[in-house]
Amino acid sequence: MPKTGPKQARVEPIHEAEDMNLPVIGWHVIDETDPGNEIVVSEHDTEAEAIRAAEEYEQREE
Repeated sequence: MPKTGPKQARVEPIHEAEDMNLPVIGWHVIDETDPGNEIVVSEHDTEAEAIRAAEEYEQREE
């Protein structure tokens, strides 16, 4: 089914070994346009880079 409406992305921290108490080791940008099929679209070293990438991703045309 084709996506309708604008893309929506979110930024999430990457923790070592999925333990929220460990330091953040990177950041994922996740396409959440279709909540039933969320996709990691990129990975970044800093939160600022990930936020910029998420904003650019949302603006991109398919």
